[in-house]
Amino acid sequence: MSRNIIAIDTSTEVVAIGLGALEDGQVQVLGVGDIYAPRAALAQTLPRVSELLAAAGIEPAEIDMVVVGRGPGSFTGVRIGVSIAKGLAHGLGVPLFGVGTLDAIAWRVQPLAQAPMLVGVLGDAMRSEVYPALFRVSAQGVVRLEEDSVARPAEVVERWAALGEPCLLTGNALHKYRELFGATEHTAFSLAEEALWSPSGEALLAAFGAAWATGSQGSGDVAALLPVYTRASDAEENERKAAEKGGPR
Repeated sequence: MSRNIIAIDTSTEVVAIGLGALEDGQVQVLGVGDIYAPRAALAQTLPRVSELLAAAGIEPAEIDMVVVGRGPGSFTGVRIGVSIAKGLAHGLGVPLFGVGTLDAIAWRVQPLAQAPMLVGVLGDAMRSEVYPALFRVSAQGVVRLEEDSVARPAEVVERWAALGEPCLLTGNALHKYRELFGATEHTAFSLAEEALWSPSGEALLAAFGAAWATGSQGSGDVAALLPVYTRASDAEENERKAAEKGGPR
């Protein structure tokens, strides 16, 4: 039996949407609706989902599961994506599964892997910080080597350069830090083409398919799925600082 999947991620400036089908344990891509839409995820996501379903001749009621990119990324973007995905899954009465946004970006470059290679994904964390994560990518798939975290770019340069291994870099933080990571003393770094720095609908489905194959996709419980932030938001930080000073909260 084939089960239809809608996958979305709004954690970056790209709204990534994929329509797939799970059959015999394999995820097939039926269509994608990716669009560059900075600060417009709320307005763009559901219309793009509707367009994608209509183009494939699939009714919303025929969706069997929802997949969402959980972040880390833009706080507002992550919240929009997770909120929309929860609303879709709850309204349709279907399970909701999450994949890491950085994992999806790593899957974006997986088709380039002629041999096993180290891939460093750098998400833009704002505040002069990045979300770094290392992956081992091969023709067989993507293996995560680091947990989600937040760090100063220079710290990540030092840590990854010390590995002494060629590392392909991708992720939207390179828009700000490509020169830092491309410094001549760190010749082990190379940059993926810019078109591959954000998640895509196809990559979301690939990441979910890999999780499904290993049974690590999660319970599907809509209420239990949580976004990945790795740190407090600006509002939460301001509230904490105000509390420490004894000011209004």
